[in-house]
Amino acid sequence: MFQAIALEDQAIRLTSEKGKNCPIELRRIRFIRAEDKKEIVLISNDLKSEATVIMGLYKQRWLIELFFKWIKQNLRVKRYLGTSENAVLIKVLVTMIAYFLLRLIKSNYPVNTLSLQAIARLISANIFHRKSISELIGIALSKPKPDKTIINQKLEIQYT
Repeated sequence: MFQAIALEDQAIRLTSEKGKNCPIELRRIRFIRAEDKKEIVLISNDLKSEATVIMGLYKQRWLIELFFKWIKQNLRVKRYLGTSENAVLIKVLVTMIAYFLLRLIKSNYPVNTLSLQAIARLISANIFHRKSISELIGIALSKPKPDKTIINQKLEIQYT
């Protein structure tokens, strides 16, 4: 259940020049999220539902937006193989399958130090190597992190 404190629940009409294009009555809900105490204002055309229901729906919608943003940024959905509805649908479904496979990998291996993005890059970089996922993750976790002091020493330039 979505936790929030409703501050205002008002029926409004938009009165600006651009707002006159929307002649219907709207609903303005102002609330504070419980998890981070951030104040949020929502505008909705749903005049019948409870304010908490609308707040929960917006929360779920935002999670979906973040999910697709992550997919676009990390799973390369920038180019499609075709322009038909079927081609786009296949690309989106394959991308979602890839995302869920990454989540499955992350849940089956103790890879708390590797993000989904790091796992995706690891698999992408080794796609043609005949190594199991557990081998790739083991190699990635066993690699020592570069010592920054050594790197900084190598970059020093002395002028005489």
